[in-house]
This record gives sequence, C-alpha cells and structure tokens, in this order.
Amino acid sequence: MQQDKKRLLIIGIGMVALLVVITFLYAYGVINNEETTFGGVLPILIPLIIVVFMVFFIAKRYKDVKEGMPLEDERSKKVVTNAAAKAFQFSLYWLLAISIFEPFFAGVLFNSETLDAGQTVGGGIAGMALFFFAFWIYYNKKSELV
Repeated sequence: MQQDKKRLLIIGIGMVALLVVITFLYAYGVINNEETTFGGVLPILIPLIIVVFMVFFIAKRYKDVKEGMPLEDERSKKVVTNAAAKAFQFSLYWLLAISIFEPFFAGVLFNSETLDAGQTVGGGIAGMALFFFAFWIYYNKKSELV
C-alpha cells in the first residue's frame, strides 16, 4: 500500500509538472511570435484542462489507496483496455475527418488555407486523448464490463 502511494504521487506530480512546463514554454513562444489566433491558443488550453482533471483523478485515487484499495485491480485494467480499444477505433475516423475537412479546420482554427504537419499531428493527438478520456469515463461508469 505504501508503495502504491509513492508510485501514485510520483506519477501525478511528474505528469502535472511536465504538462505545466511544456505548456508555459509553448505559451512563451506564442506570445513572442505575436500571432495569437484561436488555433494558437487551443494547444495552451488543452493541457491546462488536462491538468485540472488529473488533479481530481489523482486525489480520488490517492484517497482510495489510503483506504486500502489497490492502485490497479482487474476491473481498472479492463476499463483502460476497453477505453483504449474504442479510442483507437474512433481515432482512425478522426484522422480521416481531419484529412477530408482540412480546409475547414485550417480556415476556422488557423486562418490559413492548409494545415501544416505540426497542426495536423497536434489535432490528431488531441482528438485521440479526448476520445480515450471520454471512453474511460463511459466504461468506468458502466456497471458490467464485457
């Protein structure tokens, strides 16, 4: 149990610190570039939102570990496996949508005609993370997993 507490704290503090540092470095670059569009601000907001959710998640898991629950059990592994499988499946369609509707996303988010490689990869990764998070919530709330 003590080992689970240490592991959870190291993972939590490390991930939050890493996300915050990378976000501030990116924000510094955007501010110095002086081109602030919605597409430039979006990569700053997404990690900050993830940090907020991570704090609640880590606090809940820490409380569970303090009460004697294991950090990972069979059900939590199955939830992650099911969520990852569905997120992968939906991510393929998300990537297809990005490629089909590229002019739309480029115009709305970045005021340009096309997306560059970094913008496309960033949008793909953000979509994958959101799909995984949504499916994790769904399968975690579901009472019976198949």
